[in-house]
Amino acid sequence: MSPLPSTLVLDNAAISTLQEAGALARVLEFWPGGWLVPIEVMGEAAAWKAHGANVTATLRALAASGVVEIGAIVPQTEGRTFADLQRTLGQGESAAIAIAYHRNLVVCLDDRRARRACERLSPPVQWCPTEEILAQAVRDHLTTRAEAEAIWHATGIRDPKRGIPPT
Repeated sequence: MSPLPSTLVLDNAAISTLQEAGALARVLEFWPGGWLVPIEVMGEAAAWKAHGANVTATLRALAASGVVEIGAIVPQTEGRTFADLQRTLGQGESAAIAIAYHRNLVVCLDDRRARRACERLSPPVQWCPTEEILAQAVRDHLTTRAEAEAIWHATGIRDPKRGIPPT
């Protein structure tokens, strides 16, 4: 059983990391649960000059097949947190964190400021980086370690503190 919940909220940084690796659809499809992509994240993805049209088309196709849910914040319950987070974060990160906070979900993100914002909330929002999604997929036998490492290597992230942890 996976320690990550079945539904994860996606931030644009994680989406763009997987897109750069050429593995966005592959990774989202092999996850046994679902993904929630806030409308604000879709807007940020669409604005990406190099890949925006391709990313949004991929996410819409995945939504049509039930792999991804494209959702909106609920202003009555999530709006205040969303507005507070926007003081220091972008719209997509703010929406993803606000949704995760109020719906008791985990947010998948790669930005350090966004992770710190998750940790400052009370209670803190659980977050996971892209490499943890790949590592969990290996532990759950959804992909091989070699494939996960190839995807990670293709992301171009060369931070020595990051990578696929041992399973």
